[in-house]
Amino acid sequence: MSMNLKASFVTFLNQKFPGIGAEVLENTVAENLLSPFQVNLTRKQMASIQTEINAYWKLREWGQTHLAADYEKFGLRIPKNYSACMSYDFHISVDGNLELIEINTNASFLALGLQMYSFLKLKNVASAFDEKALVEMFKSEIALCGHRTNSVSIFDDAPGQQRLYLEFLIYKEIFEKNNVLADIVSLENVQLLKKNSLVYNRYTDFMLQEPRSAQVKNFFNSSEVELSPNPYEYFMLADKKRFLDWNKQTDLPKPTSLLPTYDLGVADRDKVWNERKTLFFKPKNSFGSKQAYRGASISRRTFDEVFNDGFIAQKLSHPGEIEVLFEGQKQIMKYDLRCYAYQEQLQLVVARIYQGQTTNLRTPGGGFAAVTLS
Repeated sequence: MSMNLKASFVTFLNQKFPGIGAEVLENTVAENLLSPFQVNLTRKQMASIQTEINAYWKLREWGQTHLAADYEKFGLRIPKNYSACMSYDFHISVDGNLELIEINTNASFLALGLQMYSFLKLKNVASAFDEKALVEMFKSEIALCGHRTNSVSIFDDAPGQQRLYLEFLIYKEIFEKNNVLADIVSLENVQLLKKNSLVYNRYTDFMLQEPRSAQVKNFFNSSEVELSPNPYEYFMLADKKRFLDWNKQTDLPKPTSLLPTYDLGVADRDKVWNERKTLFFKPKNSFGSKQAYRGASISRRTFDEVFNDGFIAQKLSHPGEIEVLFEGQKQIMKYDLRCYAYQEQLQLVVARIYQGQTTNLRTPGGGFAAVTLS
């Protein structure tokens, strides 16, 4: 993100959200947050995103019947609401088809994505979703939980230290501008959650199983706190074990973007080793790129370490590529697509442009990018 692009975005945000303050914005807008480039999709590809989301939503409903006993083991109640701000993250294969990387009930950048499109004066080509609809989504979640007061706590572990803390500040401003009371609550002040009707949950102990999550779990189970996203939605859609369940089930058609997946707890070790160069290894219970390995570069020692019930091996999916002119030089950049949806309705699509192994917002010229249609 060039200094000019960053400075312009800071100015734009400062005019729109003066309550945050120019200095805070300057310090919280990462240098490579926004890419100056855009990713173009065909109308057919955009339609396919919605089709695939519909297919996974049907599998979520299938899971409510077939996976109920597995969920019960976590000792958590089934809430009445869904998940705000979740995403389906896809690659586009060389033949132009979607490949699902992960479903993310804890996706960042939805509020910032709307600001990005507005800043760039570009249309949201995925749907009519806008800032008003963003607030309505949270109000829908509040209503589903049976509350009448409009209040939201934005919750995370040490929120001020998160890389996209800026987005928490923007959510707070948007909520308050729309007559929704809002505050930002840290795990260490977890008791403050109880005073609000809904918690926008960005905490990454998704199933509330860690000892430090005990208080949140107690509040959740006693209905003193309502979480969005919540553990049930994570379990039904975002848990990596669903890749295995969805591949095995025969009741519903498999989504075309679903990649073949091995369960390393039961798979044939020699077969998987022989196929390793076409596979990607990742933990069943993790997020982002933590402890993920490309099979082409995995050592035998690491392979033996991850060949256990905690890992899956998925068919390797290569990110899409675009050619750009950056600082006078032609470069090839990788990208993936983050497709936000509430229930089964697509809201917004953004690209994440990068070089290297992961979408880490550290690539000059990379960052979050708008999507256009041809």
